[in-house]
Amino acid sequence: MSLAASFFHETAKPTAEEFLENMLNVRRGRLAAIVLYHVADYWFEDNRDVYADVAAVHLEVIGLCPEFQTIRDVADATKHAELRPQTKIPRTLSASKQAYLSEGLFTAPFGHGVFAEALEIVVELDDRSQRSLAIAVNAVLDFWQGRV
Repeated sequence: MSLAASFFHETAKPTAEEFLENMLNVRRGRLAAIVLYHVADYWFEDNRDVYADVAAVHLEVIGLCPEFQTIRDVADATKHAELRPQTKIPRTLSASKQAYLSEGLFTAPFGHGVFAEALEIVVELDDRSQRSLAIAVNAVLDFWQGRV
């Protein structure tokens, strides 16, 4: 079994599935992003003769699965708290606090809360748009499932 397949099946997939079973747990969501992001490192190790560097893997995966960029930035923001801008692959968010559990109906300002069924972990990008972390995790999980 390749390094990427081993890491994916033993670590990344179970971690992502734990989050998807409890999608309101920010810690599990961040861990899912971290391990799904790091599958790319293992993929690079298995395919060093194909790629110049791991950034080339990231660019390819983003091209095939755009949600990988959100996963990448959430993972790096989780590790570093604040992110510096990058030129090779621009960041979509700047800080770990941009991944959070949306507010419930009775805790948010009037007109901003959601019913419990709509609670989710939101990633607010620097352009003020929002992404669902669960959707990004599912997309990247499916992407790697089809490759390793």
